[in-house]
Amino acid sequence: MSRVFERRAQLVRLLAIAGLVVTLALVLAGCGSAGSNGSAGKQSSATRTSEGGGVTVAATWKGRNAGPVFEVAMDTHSVDLDGYDLRKLAALRTDGGDEVRPSGAWDAPKGGHHREGTLTFPQRSPDGSRVIGPDTRRIQLVIRDVADVPERSFEWKLKED
Repeated sequence: MSRVFERRAQLVRLLAIAGLVVTLALVLAGCGSAGSNGSAGKQSSATRTSEGGGVTVAATWKGRNAGPVFEVAMDTHSVDLDGYDLRKLAALRTDGGDEVRPSGAWDAPKGGHHREGTLTFPQRSPDGSRVIGPDTRRIQLVIRDVADVPERSFEWKLKED
């Protein structure tokens, strides 16, 4: 009986995330701010999604004030997601060419076909400069090798080029 409730809870979470993604897409389409690559223009906080290999990955960045911290959700009907450690598979790139690895653990409880958690990157690069500095124009969260997709890239523009 608990397996039925577990499946229903997973379905409810998946539908909630799908509803949020659809709502965000409609809002962005209505504002006319989404570019051809799905980026949110000047918007500092938004969710980006990537589908491939039977897995949907959604990444949310809460903006410059939140720092390099991302909420990441992975959903599927066919792949066991528990084996993916995003601390080992993710990187944050800036337009300055820097790439940093997460500083904290991928804090996502095991969930089989659904995992969500927080991915945190260091505030400063190894040279001491801010990862997301005042002149940073764009950042990319890169997640590699999830469900046979070599690289998923989620981009946020902080300033117009």
